[in-house]
Amino acid sequence: MRRCFYRNFPRSTRRNLSMLDLIRKKQKTTVVKVVFWVIIATFIGTIFLVWGKGRDQQRDITVAAQVNGTDISFEQFRTTYSNMYNLYHNLYGQNFTPELEKQLQLTRQSINLLIDQALLLEEAERMHVSISDDELVKAIAEVPAFQVDGVFNKEQYISVLSYQRMTPELFEQMQKQQMLVNLTQAQIRSEAVVTDEDVADEYRRLNENVNLSYVAFKTGAFTDAVDVTDDALTAYYEANQEAFRVAQQVNLSLVTLSPADYLDQVVLEEGDIQRYYDRHLATYAIPEQMAAAHILIPVAQDADDAQREKQRVLAEQVLEKAQTGDFAKLAKQYSADTATAQKGGDLGLFQRGVMDPAFEAAAFALQKDALSPIVETRFGYHIIKGGEHIEAGFTPLADVRDEVEKALRLDEARKLAYEKAMDAYNLNRKESNFSAAAESLGATPVETGLFSQMQAIPTVGVSSELTERAFGAAAGEMLAPVNTTRGVVLATVTENIASHIPELSAVKAEVTEAYKRQQAVVLAEEAAQKALEKIQQGAKLKSIADNGRKVQETGLFNRALGEFVPTLGNVPGLAEAAFNLTIKEPVASQLYSAGENFYIVRLKQLQPADPNGLTEEESQRLQQTVLSRKQDELLRSKLDELKQTAEVIIAPAILRSMEEGNES
Repeated sequence: MRRCFYRNFPRSTRRNLSMLDLIRKKQKTTVVKVVFWVIIATFIGTIFLVWGKGRDQQRDITVAAQVNGTDISFEQFRTTYSNMYNLYHNLYGQNFTPELEKQLQLTRQSINLLIDQALLLEEAERMHVSISDDELVKAIAEVPAFQVDGVFNKEQYISVLSYQRMTPELFEQMQKQQMLVNLTQAQIRSEAVVTDEDVADEYRRLNENVNLSYVAFKTGAFTDAVDVTDDALTAYYEANQEAFRVAQQVNLSLVTLSPADYLDQVVLEEGDIQRYYDRHLATYAIPEQMAAAHILIPVAQDADDAQREKQRVLAEQVLEKAQTGDFAKLAKQYSADTATAQKGGDLGLFQRGVMDPAFEAAAFALQKDALSPIVETRFGYHIIKGGEHIEAGFTPLADVRDEVEKALRLDEARKLAYEKAMDAYNLNRKESNFSAAAESLGATPVETGLFSQMQAIPTVGVSSELTERAFGAAAGEMLAPVNTTRGVVLATVTENIASHIPELSAVKAEVTEAYKRQQAVVLAEEAAQKALEKIQQGAKLKSIADNGRKVQETGLFNRALGEFVPTLGNVPGLAEAAFNLTIKEPVASQLYSAGENFYIVRLKQLQPADPNGLTEEESQRLQQTVLSRKQDELLRSKLDELKQTAEVIIAPAILRSMEEGNES
C-alpha cells in the first residue's frame, strides 16, 4: 500500500498537533470549504484527479476523453468545468451571462486543458522529469491552508481533505502530477531566447505611430435611394416575420389601496415600538467611522528610485514640522490633494472600505490629534492626523422613536390594506366578480391598457409578482392581492392577447423602415466597393468625397490602443491592418466596417519609433515582455506538436455539447 507522505514531515513540523478553532464543528461547513479552495488555487486549479489506463464495463459511460490510451473521466471533466465556471463567475460577477458563458467556450476550454495536462505528463516521462518525495513533502508543507501559526499541522491537513472526501494518498498523487506538469512546462519554456534584435523589433512595434485618412460610407445616406415595391416588401416580411412578432400583452382593470388611507385605523399596543425596533435593528446601525486630515506628498506613477527618495525625504521633513507646528497650515502649503488642502487637509468622516487599504489601516489606528508615520499609497506619501473616531453600534431607540413609530404605523397600515383586499378577493373569487370586489372596497377601478411583460405596469409601476400573475392568467380571471410600491393592488385580467405574427398591413410602416435599412446597407457597401477600386487604381480620396462625404483623419496612434482607432472606435481588423500599410502600398486592400458604416482607408503618415526612447530600463522591461511571449509560444507549439502525433478521442456527448454551444 502506498504510504502517506505527511508521516515524512520533520519532527518539528509534526509537533504542532493542536486542532485549530478554525476547524471546529460549527465552522466546518463554510471555513473548511474556503480553505480547501485556497489549496486548489495554490496548485493552479488542481483540475485533474488521477488518470489511469485500462478499461472496464462502464468505460463508455465514465470516460470523457482518451489520450494515447490514458482515460480522462467524466468526473475529472465535470470538476474542471465547474472550477472554470466558478473562476469566470467570480471574475465577471453579474456580467457573467449565459451569452458570455457560451462565448468563453467552457466545454472546449475544459476538455482541452485536461488533454494538455495528459500530454504534458507523458512528455515529463520522456524528458525524465521527476519529483522526489522530499520535494512533494516540502511543497505540501508550504501550503498556508495546512499550517497553524506558519507550521504544517497534521490535523489541519486531514480535516481539510476529509471534508472533500479525499484521502491524503490521493491528494499527494494529485499534487505530484501537477508539480510534474509545472516542471515540464518550465523546462519547455526555458528554451526561449530573446536577442537584442527581438527587443528592438518589439520597441519599434509598440512605439511606431500611424495616421490614417479615410472616407466613410454611411448607410443612412443611402436610405432614400432604396426603391420600395410591394413585392419586395412582401418577400422581405415573409423572410423576417419573427423580427416583427408582437409580444404577449395583457390589459388589467385594478384598484390600488394606499396604506396611508388606513393609518388612522392602526392601534399600537405597549411594547410594539420596542419589538419593531429590535426586529429592524440593522436599519439603525451606525458603521464605524473615522475623521482624519492628511498631507499628501505626491509621487508620479513612473517615478524612478531617486525621485521617490526625494519625495520621501520631503514627507519626513513635513512630518517633523507637523509634530510641533500647525498641521492645517502645512497642509495648505505642501499637500497635493487640492480637494482638501485648503481645508487644512480635512477628509471628514469616512467608513472602512472607502480609502486606500494602507491609508485606512493607519488612520483607524490613530488617537485623536495623533500623527501617523509616513504612509505610502499609489498616490504618494501621506502624513495623517487622527480625528473623531465613532465606534460601530446602533442609534438608541430614544433618538429614533418617532421614526420607528412612523415606520411601524405604515407597516401595520399596509397589512390592514392587504387584509381588506384579501377579504374582498376571497368573497368574490368564486364568481371572479371583480366589480363587486371593487365596490365592497369603495374603490373605482382603472384600466392599465395593453402592456407587455417587459414594460412597467401603467398606474402601478414595476411589480414582478403582479406581472407574473397577470401574464399567467386567462381573460376574466381575478388576481389575488399584490403588495406594490404604490399600495396593495387587486386586479382582474380584461384582455390577454397571445404573442403572434401580425398581418403585414398592421406593421407595414415598421417593415418598410427595416427593409430600407437593410437595402441601404447593401447600397452603401456597393458604393464603397466601387470607390475602393477607383482608389486602388490611383485615384485620390478627395475624388470619392461627395454626397456629403469628406476625407477625415484618425490622427497619430499606436498599437497600445489595441483594436481602438481614434475617431472611428473599434473597427474589427483595421488597427492591425493599419500597421501593415506602407508608403509603396498605402491603401487598405479591403473595406472595413463597423455598425452599418463602411470605410476606405489610406495611410496618411507613418511616424517611426524614436530610437532614443529605447533606454536600458525600457530595454529590460521589453526583454521580459518578449521573453514571456516567446515562452508561451514555445509551450503552445510543443503542445500542438504533441497533439499532432497523439491519439485523442473525445466522448460524443462532449463533442455534441461543443457543437450545441457553437464551440466547434
